[in-house]
Amino acid sequence: MTENKKYLTDASLAKLAKWLRLIGYDTIVFPREAGRNLLNLACAEKRIVLTKRRDMPERQFSGELYFVAGLDIESQFKEVIDKFSLTIEKQKIFRICLKCNAGLSSIAKEDVYDLVPPYVFANCSEYNQCPRCRNVYWPGTHQRNALRFLEKLGINPQ
Repeated sequence: MTENKKYLTDASLAKLAKWLRLIGYDTIVFPREAGRNLLNLACAEKRIVLTKRRDMPERQFSGELYFVAGLDIESQFKEVIDKFSLTIEKQKIFRICLKCNAGLSSIAKEDVYDLVPPYVFANCSEYNQCPRCRNVYWPGTHQRNALRFLEKLGINPQ
């Protein structure tokens, strides 16, 4: 079942990785040049490789690899969703850190006083924090814009 699948993108698909994280899919970006090390990591962690490198599908690799043909983030994102029949569930959206791919945890409002802008602190009551990079997230314009982007692509979270 693809719902529990994990993904590994090459560096050229970092924006795609961010959007996959946003909808709840464990996705890491390989920071160096795509090659044997990327494939070894994918094998070790049982990840599906997403790449823009045309020579990658020709390499010997026992795992799953997909060449992403789309040129912009909209077409790439839609292509991967369609290819892997990904479902987008409301309860999984905004649950993974967009920067480092760790799962987010709820944090009390009083614990973010020095971590968010004063306006945000005064107007928001719900916060999540990444346990790895310590980034703080809240329901603001970023979430609204992300949901509009999904809607624009014809994606309706279930």
